[in-house]
Amino acid sequence: MAVISLLAAGLLPLQTSSALTEPSSSKAGPQTANASPGPEIPGLSAEPIHDTGEPASDTAREIEVREGDTLSEIFQANGAPLSDLHRIMEADAEFLALETLKPGTRLSLHFNQENRFSKLTLHLDPAREVVYLKREDGSFEHQQYEADTRWVTEVIRGRVDGSFYASAIQAGLNRAQIQLIDQLLGNQLNFRKDLRVGDEFRVIVGHEMAGETSTNNTRLQAVTLHRASKTHYAFRFHDGNYYDEDGNSVSPAFLRWPTSKRYRVSSPFNKNRLHPVTGRRRPHNGVDLATPSGTPVLSTGDGIVRRVGNHPYAGRYIDIDHGGAHTTRYLHLNKVLVRSGAQIQRGQKIALSGNTGRSTGPHLHFEFHIKGQPVDPLTADIPTAAAIPKAELAAFQRKVDEQLVVMKYAGSRSELLVSKAPPLFDQNTARVRQPLLRHATDSSTR
Repeated sequence: MAVISLLAAGLLPLQTSSALTEPSSSKAGPQTANASPGPEIPGLSAEPIHDTGEPASDTAREIEVREGDTLSEIFQANGAPLSDLHRIMEADAEFLALETLKPGTRLSLHFNQENRFSKLTLHLDPAREVVYLKREDGSFEHQQYEADTRWVTEVIRGRVDGSFYASAIQAGLNRAQIQLIDQLLGNQLNFRKDLRVGDEFRVIVGHEMAGETSTNNTRLQAVTLHRASKTHYAFRFHDGNYYDEDGNSVSPAFLRWPTSKRYRVSSPFNKNRLHPVTGRRRPHNGVDLATPSGTPVLSTGDGIVRRVGNHPYAGRYIDIDHGGAHTTRYLHLNKVLVRSGAQIQRGQKIALSGNTGRSTGPHLHFEFHIKGQPVDPLTADIPTAAAIPKAELAAFQRKVDEQLVVMKYAGSRSELLVSKAPPLFDQNTARVRQPLLRHATDSSTR
């Protein structure tokens, strides 16, 4: 059996484009305002988020993953059979949830009344768990549980002084958020050449909460970058895509196919496919394309490489985050040509297809996910660089007006804030007559 190593947190730093790290053209101007530290993020909650329905006599052994741990060592140390780990990895091949393990992750190994291993629970965050439940035939079933969450909002402001990247870090943004801003606005300006000292940026960052506990998930809800002659905008709509102030998409359209030409679909997207090797019914969360080994694999959109891995069943694979609600995944690769954290352009060659992992022959398995759910990439309604539908444009523009007011007037960084409605504004005196609501939350779920 191949030992499944756990990725250590922070071992694969995010790469940042040179356009972000290079200083801006001007060498003098206002200094970036000092930002107070961000909100304290609570640790993982030890409370279960769902009722397992198991008898009280069943036992669960709680494990916190430490750096250097492997799943095989964890199973052996706790008396769980390695043969069951094999079957769990098989069940995980279409989900790759166990590939996200890192130090601090919590696992629960469950044993029945006869002290036989019965299931594995992976605690992803305080709102989400993945369970691998043992069936009567000895195989394992993948189940996922998710609690209701809400989003609270923080405003971050800053001025360019040196490079945009350094200025944004000082203001309180993290590397992934800066990369997404570069991805969203990079088609409108050159971050190295076009910015000057004193140019201003404002960002609304959403923090996901499960009860009073942070899940550590964030999202960019709105961005403005003001230069002397122009202001650039990106607003997140409820569809997960980003648009400018007029409702036009700020991202290029996705490619429908991850190859330069169309190959035969050897296995379609199917939530209840009969697996050709095991004979068991399992979801097939993507499409298999009959590509000869060594075929160039293209990213179907701009994005950031979030994971590069090698799974015993899925083979070598790449996960790309395209910002907003969209991610893609490419499996059974022969060779990976990009690193975790790299910024990727639509149509860029990222890998060569192959036959790694458990496979019946050379092919490319391609997945497209919207809001965390796999969809058929060949038929789904994917973004086409269009615009907000006319029927929803008025609602979008009202939200834009509200967010612009929040970014301009709300307290920044030291508190989590959200405005339910724009404050009253006196155009004559240019003064806010009604303060923004403090400590309010957006109760919308994920």
